[in-house]
Amino acid sequence: MKNEAGSGKSFYVKFLVLVPHRDARALIRKHCELLIKEGVTGVYLFPWVAPIAELSEEFSSDELKYAAHSLRDFTGTEKFPINETASAAFPSGEEKMILFGQRFDLKIPDSIFGEGNKKIKKLFAPLVIGSLLMPKANEQRLCAANQRIEAPLREKISFRSAALANMYWKPIKSENEYVYRWKIGKLSWLPNR
Repeated sequence: MKNEAGSGKSFYVKFLVLVPHRDARALIRKHCELLIKEGVTGVYLFPWVAPIAELSEEFSSDELKYAAHSLRDFTGTEKFPINETASAAFPSGEEKMILFGQRFDLKIPDSIFGEGNKKIKKLFAPLVIGSLLMPKANEQRLCAANQRIEAPLREKISFRSAALANMYWKPIKSENEYVYRWKIGKLSWLPNR
C-alpha cells in the first residue's frame, strides 16, 4: 500500500469530493484495516472521501460554499446512508484502476453545483467513499475477503456531518509501478439545519 510518491512520469487531476465526518472516516479506515488483515494485497490507500466529480479546474471557496449549502438543502436533515460496498472506475493513468469502498445512494442533481457546474468534466456513479484503489484484476480477491467482514460494518456507518472540498490527485509512475499522492483542500462544511 502506498500513498507517497517517488519520481517519474505524472499527471495531475482535480476532483470535487464529499468528506464524511471523522467518526465515519474512522469506521471506514477500520474496515480497510480488516481487509488488509484478511490478506488483501496489491492495493493502494485512498483518503476515505467520496469523489463526486472530476473537475477541469478547482472550485473556488464561494462555489464550494454554494454547493455545500445546496447539498444540505437537497438532503435535508437525513443522514447519508451506507448501503453496501461497491467499486467504481477511477482515472489513474495508464493502468485500469477501480476505487473500492462504502457506497451510498445519493443522486446529486446538477443544480447543486451552481456556477461550478461548468467546471465539471465527469460525475461519478456510483458514489463510493473510497478506502482502497486497486487494479481491476485484483477485484475478485478483494470482494471475497470483504464478504467475510462487511455485514457488521454496514450496520454502523451513517453520517450527517460532511464537507465538500477540492482534492488534488497525482498518479506517478516510478519504475514499473504507480504510486499516488493526494491533497485535500479547504473543507466547506454542509450547514447544520
